[in-house]
Amino acid sequence: MQAAVLAGTLVVLGGLYIVSRQSNSGFVPKRQASFGNVTLASVGMPEKKTTLKSCPTEKCLNIYLSPWCGVCRASTDLVKELQPWLAERGIASRVIIGRDRPEAIDEYAKVFGPETLIDPDGVVPIKGGVPQFLISDGEGNILKRQPGVLRIVRPPIPEAELEALSRALGLL
Repeated sequence: MQAAVLAGTLVVLGGLYIVSRQSNSGFVPKRQASFGNVTLASVGMPEKKTTLKSCPTEKCLNIYLSPWCGVCRASTDLVKELQPWLAERGIASRVIIGRDRPEAIDEYAKVFGPETLIDPDGVVPIKGGVPQFLISDGEGNILKRQPGVLRIVRPPIPEAELEALSRALGLL
């Protein structure tokens, strides 16, 4: 009987711990995720390195995509329209292409332009698959992760979709 009570108590405490880590409840301190010293080259200027630790705005949207990912490919137009839309609102963003063969990464990165960052070694800390939207602060701390997209939107992309995605990500 005592063993059953002890086991039940451990299960409840374990469950509370897991919930608190996932919910930002403050019950158990959550370790801040960070880009650390991750530095990437751009597809247009491989000799120039960009550190993910810095962001010119209060929040920065980092969009991680992979060439083999069908949802990433289906979201290409959305991402291409989201970037200038956010820039008009004073929010920096960058596209990162990785987790595939170098040739495939370079080819897909060129679709987004020469500023696109490439991650052929898979050093960017993503969890939960791609596409992944990572919101960071000006010091490279990852404030939020959103694997996947709210919905696949085909062109023309309505402004309401850009706003809905930005609000869901906590950028507006």
